[in-house]
Amino acid sequence: MGTETPGLRELKKQQTRESIADAALDLTLEKGLENVTIEEIAKVAFVSPRTVSNYFLCKEEAIVAAGTQPSKTLLGEFEERPAGEHPLLSLRALLSDFVVGHSPEELELSLRKMDLSLQYPSLRPFETARFDELEESLRDAIATRTGTSVTTDLYPWLAAAAAIAAVKSAMQIWAAATTSTLGLRQLIEEAFDQFSAGLPAPPNTPATD
Repeated sequence: MGTETPGLRELKKQQTRESIADAALDLTLEKGLENVTIEEIAKVAFVSPRTVSNYFLCKEEAIVAAGTQPSKTLLGEFEERPAGEHPLLSLRALLSDFVVGHSPEELELSLRKMDLSLQYPSLRPFETARFDELEESLRDAIATRTGTSVTTDLYPWLAAAAAIAAVKSAMQIWAAATTSTLGLRQLIEEAFDQFSAGLPAPPNTPATD
């Protein structure tokens, strides 16, 4: 009897994780967070409640994980970009391309997740944790690319924080959909462009003495 390769095991784990997260999100959208249990999530995902708890601390963490790209996927693509390319240019390209790779239905689901976060504050710490995890990974990758140190140099910290701020700001404007007609990709690109330009003040900013 053959044994599974590490790659196959990791793939199965990722598929199980995605199945649980998708079940948690679907049930919450259907019934409301307060009416969803771990047992129901397990039933929909065709796993045991113990398996759900092995993958996620609680239902809130599972909901936030639904539809998200693993950090290592983005980091792998970052490492494949030209070595001499400015880190923010690399991230601008990767993140805008990531949006293009999503269907309208997937983007609509992202909007609904953001609405859930407004409705249920208990989801927000897990959203913050996911962004923090991505920022830390980007910080390390940027330090490696630029030959800097996360211990002694500001650059990898500032560059990673700028990238996360660009994405979060673009998503908030896009989700509001009242002050901008731009799509999410355009907003992400504009955010990075403003950082690259030194974040100049808008043209109509009142002059100061």
